[in-house]
Amino acid sequence: MRYGYWNRILNVDLTERRWWVEEPGDDLYRQLLGGRGFIARTLLRDTAAGIDAYDPGNPLLFMPGVLTGVPLPGSGRHTIGARSPLSAGYGESEAGGFWGAELKKAGWDGIVVRGASETPVYLWINEDTVEFRDAAHLWGLVTGQAEEQIVAELGDPRIRVAQIGPAGENLVRFASISNDLNEVAGRAGMGAVMGAKKLKAIAVRGKKNVPVADPEAIKRIAKWVSGTLDENHYAFHNFGTGAAMAAKSAEGGMPTLNYQLGAFEGSDRISAIAVRDQVRVEMRGCYACSVRCKKFVRVEARDTGEKLKNGRPVPVDPKGRWSIELRYGGPEYESLAALGANLGIDDLIAVCKANEQANAYCLDTISLGCTIAWAAECFERELLTAADTGGYAVRFHDPEQVVELAGKIARREGVIGELLAEGALRAAQRIGRGTEQYVVHVKGLEIAMHDPRHMERMRTSYLFSPTGGDHMGSATNKNGLRNQAGLCFFLNYSDQMALDALCATTGWDLDQQELDQIFERGISLTRLFNLREGVTRADDTLPHRMREDLPKHAGITQEQIDALADGYYRDRGWDASGIPTPERLAELGLSEFAGSVV
Repeated sequence: MRYGYWNRILNVDLTERRWWVEEPGDDLYRQLLGGRGFIARTLLRDTAAGIDAYDPGNPLLFMPGVLTGVPLPGSGRHTIGARSPLSAGYGESEAGGFWGAELKKAGWDGIVVRGASETPVYLWINEDTVEFRDAAHLWGLVTGQAEEQIVAELGDPRIRVAQIGPAGENLVRFASISNDLNEVAGRAGMGAVMGAKKLKAIAVRGKKNVPVADPEAIKRIAKWVSGTLDENHYAFHNFGTGAAMAAKSAEGGMPTLNYQLGAFEGSDRISAIAVRDQVRVEMRGCYACSVRCKKFVRVEARDTGEKLKNGRPVPVDPKGRWSIELRYGGPEYESLAALGANLGIDDLIAVCKANEQANAYCLDTISLGCTIAWAAECFERELLTAADTGGYAVRFHDPEQVVELAGKIARREGVIGELLAEGALRAAQRIGRGTEQYVVHVKGLEIAMHDPRHMERMRTSYLFSPTGGDHMGSATNKNGLRNQAGLCFFLNYSDQMALDALCATTGWDLDQQELDQIFERGISLTRLFNLREGVTRADDTLPHRMREDLPKHAGITQEQIDALADGYYRDRGWDASGIPTPERLAELGLSEFAGSVV
């Protein structure tokens, strides 16, 4: 009997409106676990070099791992991948919540979406039944409205929906894919790939239990998490991310005004502590997880007299500008910093509203904030003018503007919406006049809200993540491997506990050496794809801004970057140009892909 997976990948052809089952085989699950490994392998095997991200031949893959859907805290993760419309290289993003677990409980280990529909469509997966359903009436709706209609049509409130919003429909290059309305696969523009396929949503319902080899061992690990919350997960459980923003600013590492500064005096006014005290209604968790780290905020434009469950009045915008819907969750650290500090905004309600709009439209909040910040700095330097933007002046310190721009970008409204919807690098390439040096990106992906001048470990993450400026450590063994397996790395599992969970789930006699090899397969496959698409060692670099000194931290030199690259390639078994050697590929069982780079 198989444990942790079903050996069933759903392949869907939207062009021909047909579907079929792929059975990869037991060996492949042990070699790759899921996630990135399956995605990169499929992209290398099934796409032609140079394919455009919006070409129907660019498959979009939804890939849980062998731990996804297991009754274990942190097992609600899944990965989405395709060629990225931002970097034109490998694209990957992860999300938590319940959708990935529901897909596994429906009896599927993943979905490969091929082709493109001529008209809007959504998929309805009810265990072994797969239907193509018209989505013309859903096209243009924000996520909350679309989910309401899908659930009403299908008649089951326990359906889980992954979907795009207007940003993906309009091919905004940093459009995201959301599930459960507040869990977001935000990075690398996967929502735009989904939009190019005219695929509005994937609704899933599953009633199976994911089989595990040793249920008692899984229960013991789960009880350890719930029994040690204060010891191991106090901050996440009580605040989510973003409680330490004031400290980060004091250390000189808070991205401020497009990374020009390392301190923002308003950090404490937009931190997770401020969220808790002023606008937070409750905390929730993902599938099977006792660590309830997800903020949910609610604000009304006017006092309604309503009380919350705890007796507090419903939070009110003192300026009477906006209401904020609870169902879209609340801002985590990346959103608080990208839409707040990096834009010089300390208006908490404005940041929460911009986050709500990003979730409703499906925009990556990191790329959204960074792209606006690039435009604001270029306006200050008079490199970008109203003549370039249809008369629209982008500014720092403008809380109302960031909310307005979220909608304009998602709809590609006006000249400014069209320009910024391309992402900061492509917008700068369109404008020219030296504006490229103010784009804070790696490989076209705007970097996250952790300045590598302040946080040295982020240098490896940004430089060598296959997607570019990603902050989640996916270029390292620990986090990269947990992504492939479908395990949340915010949870404080030791390497041994993660190994124990994998063995208890699958029944395999894994050891750390084999796990390291699984990571190496995944990262090598993504490297081969990027190399095939022209992404080379020259792209493993940091932007101009990171060469500049901060008040408390020195800029990063090319010599430092070169040394990091030499060491990283050596550890991977790649040559001095960052190309996996034939010998290393043979060791990893990947010789069939040795000829993919010419």
